[in-house]
Amino acid sequence: MGILKPSFFISLLKCLLIILFISQFQFAQNSGLKKYQYISPVPNSSMNMPETNIIIRQGSFINPQSLSSESFKLVGTKSGDHTFIIKLADDDKTILINPISKFSLGETVKIYYSDGILSNLGIEFPGFDFQFRITETDPSLNFKTNADEILDLGNEIGLQIPENRSVIITFQNSDNYPSDFPAITIKNSSNPSPGYFFIAPILESLIPFGYLTIIDNNGIPIFYRRRNGLTIDWKLQPNGQITFFDLADISFYAMDSSYSIVDTIQAGNGYKTNLHELRILQNGHVLLIANDRQSVRMDTIVTGGNPNTIVDGLIIQEIDADKNVIFQWRSWDHFKITDATRDINLTSSTIDYVHGNAIEVDTDGNLLLSCRHMDEITKIDRETGNIIWRWGGTGSKNNQFTFINDPVTFSHQHHIRLLPNGNYTLFDNGNLHIPTNSRALEYHLDQVNKTAELVWSFQYNPTTYSVAMGSNQRLSNNRSIIGWGWSFTDPRAVTEVSDDGSVALELLLPDNFLSYRAFKFPWKTNLFVTNPDSLFFDSVYVGNTSSAVVEIINNSSDSLTITGFYNTNSAFSVTTDSLPLIIPPFGSTLFTINFIPDEYGDFKDILHIRSDTDTSRVAQVMTLKGNADTLTTGVKRMNNLLSYKLKQNYPNPFNPVTTIEFEIPEREFVSLKVFDVRGSEVADLIDGEKSAGSYKVKFNASKLSTGIYFYRLQAGDYIDTKKLLLLK
Repeated sequence: MGILKPSFFISLLKCLLIILFISQFQFAQNSGLKKYQYISPVPNSSMNMPETNIIIRQGSFINPQSLSSESFKLVGTKSGDHTFIIKLADDDKTILINPISKFSLGETVKIYYSDGILSNLGIEFPGFDFQFRITETDPSLNFKTNADEILDLGNEIGLQIPENRSVIITFQNSDNYPSDFPAITIKNSSNPSPGYFFIAPILESLIPFGYLTIIDNNGIPIFYRRRNGLTIDWKLQPNGQITFFDLADISFYAMDSSYSIVDTIQAGNGYKTNLHELRILQNGHVLLIANDRQSVRMDTIVTGGNPNTIVDGLIIQEIDADKNVIFQWRSWDHFKITDATRDINLTSSTIDYVHGNAIEVDTDGNLLLSCRHMDEITKIDRETGNIIWRWGGTGSKNNQFTFINDPVTFSHQHHIRLLPNGNYTLFDNGNLHIPTNSRALEYHLDQVNKTAELVWSFQYNPTTYSVAMGSNQRLSNNRSIIGWGWSFTDPRAVTEVSDDGSVALELLLPDNFLSYRAFKFPWKTNLFVTNPDSLFFDSVYVGNTSSAVVEIINNSSDSLTITGFYNTNSAFSVTTDSLPLIIPPFGSTLFTINFIPDEYGDFKDILHIRSDTDTSRVAQVMTLKGNADTLTTGVKRMNNLLSYKLKQNYPNPFNPVTTIEFEIPEREFVSLKVFDVRGSEVADLIDGEKSAGSYKVKFNASKLSTGIYFYRLQAGDYIDTKKLLLLK
């Protein structure tokens, strides 16, 4: 008999201590779990990441003084006891347990709660214990590049890029643009909606560069910036920030109105952020999708399956303003790999069976998930994580709805969105349609009787087919902005469509470029502004000149270089001492706008004031209007300077009341809101139509704490944001 080593006794002592501790929690029965609303990871689930946190929600508001780490025990069968940080989420209902160190691959983790946590009414939460298992798969599999993910998508659908499409490249033939900036063409323009197109053109050959662009209705960029990497999902968020996904960095970035990057957003719990969707919510939280690649023995699931298959799972996360994961939903817990449509090869060495590409918040606060490779929109209970219903299209294996007025249904769809009228829009790629074709759709869902009625659709022509990507945005005037994504048969990038199906505008990219999504938003940069921001020259006689001096104000702590001016109507011109104009930090300079009408009538133009570099542009725009009298005299008359203007609040700093002033030159729908530094709305001061004129609004911040806040005015196309400081 050999001599027992000291390490044996240490291991035995650890086991005895764990058994002793567990015995003290015998009253914490698994039945206690039934009294909890939401738990993550799901009890008895497998393939969880080593970095996972634990999320517990009973449903009642929690007395924060009762929350203590001493009430919990966290033990791994390999890694032993774990120390952790315990937090109460900002909903005051959700407990977050964030382990200090990672769990070990392949181990079972057990969590025990004894007692001590009280609701705000003094009721003690029931005890429980549960366990979950950590994945055995090497987590490095999750860090495959997103460019490879796009190529995998092409392979899965049998996509072959014609060789000449990746060689013949059409760029802007102008000294005003970078040499590799794609040519943009506007067609069939017929009174398009106000606003600017947000598109991020990339070469379909996936050469690693792309441009973030904001383009007006004439195809003229007011912003572009070259990125040395592919960029996806470029859009304006409700908090006024613009966001995009950078495939090289596997991260979302958020910009403010000066185009400065102010935040980096990534998936938590060790997952790789997915490129498809980022939604910033009014409370400062974000919703995003993450990838979860696991090694699966498909030979035990389907005939002919590979015993070493890499399968892409899908994760939904809600992340709070402090970067805590407060809600997590995994496809492994709710879907089967065999839920994939018939064109997904389940005997392949790699399988992407869900391919989630969009998240929406429904009217009841629950989540809608677009699952492209299941032809399904899934509704998920945001409180419990359970599936509420499954709405499936052409290739769905789990559809619970009856389609009305739509025998075709949808297939491999993108971009599910909720409309203010309660209906839903999506972009139907139509991969499994016979013949293949793509459409923009609007449905009315009866979620009780499970019917889906098609109430509107748009198909450019029967052969239009977008094999992947795409979007369908509904504007407030009921027009639709359709982004055609990855289309070979018809290479338009964007179509603006009226509700009667008539085309109001087409924006075209070169044949070899694509854009994941396309949107239209009101937008105005705050990097530099003009005073005034619009001009109306009233009753100027033909042949005479009316002039106005305009101030350019630099809102940046860096010097600003104005490199040029651009407009199209020869009745308006700019006079300045020289170019470029160098404006010091927070400084200003002047230039003159002239109106010289050569005929009677009304004139309108847009002036672009540009700050260009070799790879970027930031332009501020001014609306110019003029009227030429029918009388002819030699009298020179000055203009009426009434314009859009948002003034600095006064007093500032303030406590607790301040005044905000603004001007609008015509009747507009006006929104004036106040946000905190996280982008969460704290006050809604105006939300309705206002006549032309000047306004003063009192803002009482007595319920807010000391800090920096921002107020934002939106009136028609005009948007401006300013900072205010509350000192108590």
